[in-house]
Amino acid sequence: MRKEEAKKINQTFSIPSDVSQELHTYVKRREMSQFVSNAIRKELEFKKEELRNAYLAASQDEGQQEAIDEWESTVGDGTDEW
Repeated sequence: MRKEEAKKINQTFSIPSDVSQELHTYVKRREMSQFVSNAIRKELEFKKEELRNAYLAASQDEGQQEAIDEWESTVGDGTDEW
């Protein structure tokens, strides 16, 4: 048995009725959990890639770096007095 399949938990969530009907129409009952898990994994990978790209774009933004530099100098103000 694969490691990710060894531990499973039940989740309760709502889906639109038309999605439920299609799921029951096209996916065998015994294959639904695996089908939904695979669909969620695929969508999560897409979301992770979107975030990676957004972080990369932000890190290359000159205005972002200026804001970080300004914040770091502001945070340092007055710390010598402590």
